[in-house]
Amino acid sequence: MNRYIKKAVCLTAAIAITVAGLAGCGKQSEDKSAEGAMGRYLEEEIALPENTGKILAMERLDDNSLSLFTEDKETGERYLWKSKDSGKSWEEDILPEGLKLSNCAFIDWACISGNGDIAVSAMKEAAEVITSQSFSLLYAKKGGELQDLTLDVEETDNMKSITGLRFSEGKKLIATYSYGTVCVIDPDRGHVEQTMELSDNIQQVTDMGNTLLLLTDKELKAYDMNTGESVEADKTLSDQLLKDLESEQKKLRNSVVFGCGKEEDTLFYCAESGIYRHVFGGTVVEQAVNGSLASIGNPKAMLISLAVMEDDSFLVACSIDTEYKIYRYTYSADTSSVPEKEIKVYSLEDCPVLRQAISVYQSQNPDVYVDLEIGTSGEDSVTVSDALRTLNTDIMAGKGPDILILDGMPVENYIQKGLLEDITDTVESAEQEDGLFENIMKTYEKDDKIYAVPLGFLIPAVQGEESFVNAAESLKALAEKISSIREENPDIGRVMIPTDSEMLLQIFYHLESTTMKKEDGTLDEEALRAFLENMKTIYGEPVTQEEQENPIGYFSAADGMVSGLDGLRLQAMGLLNQTSKAGAGWIGSVGQLVEILGVNDAFDLDYTEMKSEGKSVYLPYRNVGISSKSNEKELAADFLKVLLGEEVQSTLSTAFPINRKGYEKVLELGEQTYGGDGGGASITMSGDSGNMPSLNMSWPEEEELDKLRSFLEKAEIPASTDDTIWNAVKEQGDKYLNESLSLDEACSNIIQKVNLYLAE
Repeated sequence: MNRYIKKAVCLTAAIAITVAGLAGCGKQSEDKSAEGAMGRYLEEEIALPENTGKILAMERLDDNSLSLFTEDKETGERYLWKSKDSGKSWEEDILPEGLKLSNCAFIDWACISGNGDIAVSAMKEAAEVITSQSFSLLYAKKGGELQDLTLDVEETDNMKSITGLRFSEGKKLIATYSYGTVCVIDPDRGHVEQTMELSDNIQQVTDMGNTLLLLTDKELKAYDMNTGESVEADKTLSDQLLKDLESEQKKLRNSVVFGCGKEEDTLFYCAESGIYRHVFGGTVVEQAVNGSLASIGNPKAMLISLAVMEDDSFLVACSIDTEYKIYRYTYSADTSSVPEKEIKVYSLEDCPVLRQAISVYQSQNPDVYVDLEIGTSGEDSVTVSDALRTLNTDIMAGKGPDILILDGMPVENYIQKGLLEDITDTVESAEQEDGLFENIMKTYEKDDKIYAVPLGFLIPAVQGEESFVNAAESLKALAEKISSIREENPDIGRVMIPTDSEMLLQIFYHLESTTMKKEDGTLDEEALRAFLENMKTIYGEPVTQEEQENPIGYFSAADGMVSGLDGLRLQAMGLLNQTSKAGAGWIGSVGQLVEILGVNDAFDLDYTEMKSEGKSVYLPYRNVGISSKSNEKELAADFLKVLLGEEVQSTLSTAFPINRKGYEKVLELGEQTYGGDGGGASITMSGDSGNMPSLNMSWPEEEELDKLRSFLEKAEIPASTDDTIWNAVKEQGDKYLNESLSLDEACSNIIQKVNLYLAE
């Protein structure tokens, strides 16, 4: 009997979990029909061959052995490995001489066929200037010589750059190119048997018999491999695959990989949400491995290959940040299909770092299910206020979450009402283990007890000429400096970027949010009025239609951060083409510092932290607390330890980690990215007036890193993260800046909305 039929109960349970919300993507269904069911795939990380630094390709061979193509961590030398026991042990295989480092400088794409043939897209000799012409398509039969694969067709512009390689079941080579071109190649003859031209970007390819499947970021397309003609795609499979590509982030990376098992007309694929099995023509896509209970559910995981073994186990090769790994998933009939324990995590908005932590925690605690509820998904009409009312009702009724991601919420109010648990012991334990930025870890300390802790933080900064930077001690001084610049340069246009009024408000609201708040949480009308008047001076005249069509510094920050807070990033163009004098924003990564310093070098500019009345401010990022009403406080504390640990902290990309070891790891990764020891990158942009100066991005000198570290360590005043108050200021402040509302009306409306909110 087919083993998958034997596992019907397990798969049914897995499908139930899928419907309830894969990877913790929503509030878990109250349907507990899967409870009591047994059978689940368990994860095990495989030990890679010694000193493996990179996995180029992995494939299950026809004899059910595993072939692995790697690069050495230290030397970059390449090796071919073989395992006869599903990765439990490795022996070196014969790699064609032409693929060794001495004969091949760089490999971009690689694939292995079922009988051990290898094809790569590679640059044989190192070059200072790399173009698509630098790469060659190379091929070697198992045990044979490497040869340049010369195709018997005229190369089109769309065939300049290879974006993926894969062997079909029939040992044909499938090459995907930029701009949607796909070629089916007989590698022994260099004969292009079929060419397909698509208008969409191709994510992944596979084949089933004579059918070629092309997954784009919009749909699944199918073609007859013998004729090249389009055929009807499997709708059930297509619908499920597109769910796994629904976010823009997933469309930009290799987020789906295919694999074939021993059964005819059966396809497997792996995505962040899990590993799936589908019989062509069937009406169900079965989930074999739940991604929310495995490392493949980590949003940082970049999938490389899926191997389906004869014993129905799965091997997944992937990279997480710069670490390459292989995970084996083996079926255990004696394990509960649904973890027996559960903790609930609540956040107003989704974010990759939270999903990263869930993946890490569940890989360490397979007996615990983490149910993530997102309050405002953006897919419905639920507002922040609506979500908070529902959350508060659930908490008071004893049905609320165990862990709260408090960004956007009234943290101080929750502390006063006794809704947050004392987490001092957990935070201090993390501080003793890895070291935490002490000034940040005590953000929400009351009476020597810590009730919430930020996972990271950002600092406000201004960039410009020395005289401008010197005015950053207060918002009033900055506004006066901008006013004087306008008087001296009446034709200058925008003095400061970003030019968008909402973004500008957001940057400076967080800077001044604490000074505008009274002890009882209400807004100080005099301070609010001064803030809006200073913002009017900085903003100047309302943005014209031409500026709206050609915005400078108009972008959204990544990683779930609110639009505009990444203010100094991507403002390089505005400063390089000298359409503005300064930039303001919040620094949350060393990558931003690299870009800031690059612009500074081009124009002899400087940067410094912006202050509020001479005091250093920071913006807490992803505040975390444990509900005092939780019934799983011990498990919640364990989850908080993971959030504060180096492994998760080192993955923060738009906020500096609170964990000091995590911060050092971020620096280490940044130095690798920006090429320490004099490496880096240079970008030359062009504008209406011709070429602009080059932007050189290289790793900062130790002096600059020390300067940044000093800003981080002396930050003392936490900015408000209450979204409801910010939304009131944003709505009315934007109308005031663009002259549809008077100052008196704007202040009155803001205070009325905030007081009504605080009274609820």
